[in-house]
Amino acid sequence: MFDSPIAQCRICGQYVVLDQTQAECAREHDCSTSSPCPLEDFFTGIDFSIEQPKEKLRDKGY
Repeated sequence: MFDSPIAQCRICGQYVVLDQTQAECAREHDCSTSSPCPLEDFFTGIDFSIEQPKEKLRDKGY
């Protein structure tokens, strides 16, 4: 079983899951874009909800 990493955000006061992008977390917790995210360095940075560039190459046999 895999448990996602979590951390408590001092801005929203809630625990957040870190296996998402910072933008996804901000939307989920209604964070303002004007204040810096204290957990920004801990998010994955990969948005799996959109097609990744390497997926296009996979279809070509790479």
